[in-house]
Amino acid sequence: MSVENRRVESVFAVIEELVAAGTAEFRPGDVCDVLREQNAPLGTWQVRADFSTLESQGRIVCDPQSGAWQVSPEAMGKAQQAG
Repeated sequence: MSVENRRVESVFAVIEELVAAGTAEFRPGDVCDVLREQNAPLGTWQVRADFSTLESQGRIVCDPQSGAWQVSPEAMGKAQQAG
């Protein structure tokens, strides 16, 4: 797995943690905060770029009105099936 793929998977793992904790909508800064707490900081622009990758994979979606992100219904279903 490439460094980029590992980073994107790390970002998605944080997103899954946020959602499991009850966060329905999130922003790149929310992910940055968690990564910083885990002593694995990333810049906001990098996380935002990773959000674009996750969006292109169909794993997260952005609400254009609020600018907040959510896990896509398809990705949520896969996570529930795996768990």
